[in-house]
Amino acid sequence: MRRTEPVRVGEVLDEWLSCCPGIARKIAEAKIPSLWPQVVGAAVAGYTLSLEIERGILYVKMSSSVVRNELFMRRDTLRDAINAALGADVVHAIIVK
Repeated sequence: MRRTEPVRVGEVLDEWLSCCPGIARKIAEAKIPSLWPQVVGAAVAGYTLSLEIERGILYVKMSSSVVRNELFMRRDTLRDAINAALGADVVHAIIVK
């Protein structure tokens, strides 16, 4: 499709991502590690060993059993906060290890 007027790069990317939801989902998943400290706070993020997402399930590995228990109790709230920060329903469940 040829255009005669200049178009902003953001508009082209939005159009492209709307027709390719799989790629948009992968981009959103890649943002989760950078959002994690904002969602849980810097202190809790310091105890996080790894974050992995697979098929909409976020696997969180913690180094502290106390913090792990706290995250386990708040996992629904954290899921909603992550999805709100991403602006999409990317995380369906959180498993804390």
